[in-house]
Amino acid sequence: QDSGLRTQDSGLRTQDELCSDIDFVIPWVDGADPEWQAQRRLYAREEERASGSNGEERYRDWGILRYWFRAVEKYAPWVRKIHFITCGQCPEWLNLNHPKLHFVIHEDYIPHQWLPTFSSHPIELNLHRIKGLSERFVYFNDDVFLNAPVKSKDFFVNGLPCECAGLHPGPAGLMNVSVNDLSVLAKYFNFRKQFKANIWNWLRLRYGIVLLKTLYMLPCYWCINGCRGLHSPHTAASYLKSTFIEVWEKESKYLKKICNHRFRDKSDVNQWLMEWWQVMAGKFYPRGSKFSRMYKTFNNELLYDIRHKKHKLICINYLPPEKIDIVCRAYDEVLPEKSAFEL
Repeated sequence: QDSGLRTQDSGLRTQDELCSDIDFVIPWVDGADPEWQAQRRLYAREEERASGSNGEERYRDWGILRYWFRAVEKYAPWVRKIHFITCGQCPEWLNLNHPKLHFVIHEDYIPHQWLPTFSSHPIELNLHRIKGLSERFVYFNDDVFLNAPVKSKDFFVNGLPCECAGLHPGPAGLMNVSVNDLSVLAKYFNFRKQFKANIWNWLRLRYGIVLLKTLYMLPCYWCINGCRGLHSPHTAASYLKSTFIEVWEKESKYLKKICNHRFRDKSDVNQWLMEWWQVMAGKFYPRGSKFSRMYKTFNNELLYDIRHKKHKLICINYLPPEKIDIVCRAYDEVLPEKSAFEL
């Protein structure tokens, strides 16, 4: 169960041929479900329920998921398959008979000894086990939305995942997880060697402010021959399934230990390990930093972005309950019609 069949391209293939089999993957949970809450309480210790990494906000649903599917139908009609992952919950409006929809429950791909899980990390680290998953796929958190028409080359070019690569002054995002991810990478990649081998993938004008941070941090990281932080854009991430398989082959014992954690733990790694593995290995194609935008909370810029498609992807990191209706009205202006994914 720790590995799967490797996918290789035979001969020379065009960009369209290489990227005609791209899948989208998105996990979702309804944290307001009483049955799910009861099961979580059954397994959770008090400190886990109260901690920042396992708090209620980790399981919130804002009621705007239908717009994610409408956006995919309108802006990415070329996608091969959508793998929609839940613990068994299903939105009442979701059309399970849509030919592009693969409804996946945790038991379908996560080994039974790690279930039930209330941590996103086992859910993400085992994505390569999903039956029928394409070698090339894009992973969305449920707060990341397509916001304008996209093409396959926005995510993969010449079969390689697109990425905005850069150095960061310190651990990005979730500190413990980032440190753990970087510690694993340090075991397998020599920073100076990898940077020199892929220098023009790191130093691209299209990276903008990310490039400036890289140039600022490079002398320090070069001296220590390692990096204390890598750029994480908080957007949909392009992956090769074979990357997951490779990391599992090398770090099976550690990843199994993490998957045994039903709740987030300070010793965990997450899917950034796979994303950064591709960067350090040079298995990516440079993408500009303005491709996406993260909104940490509601503001008028978010509404403007939705209405005027300023960025191709947006991340709505937090949405105050009293602002949900306002965001829904903005989405109803640009995506007013039901998609075929809705009943």
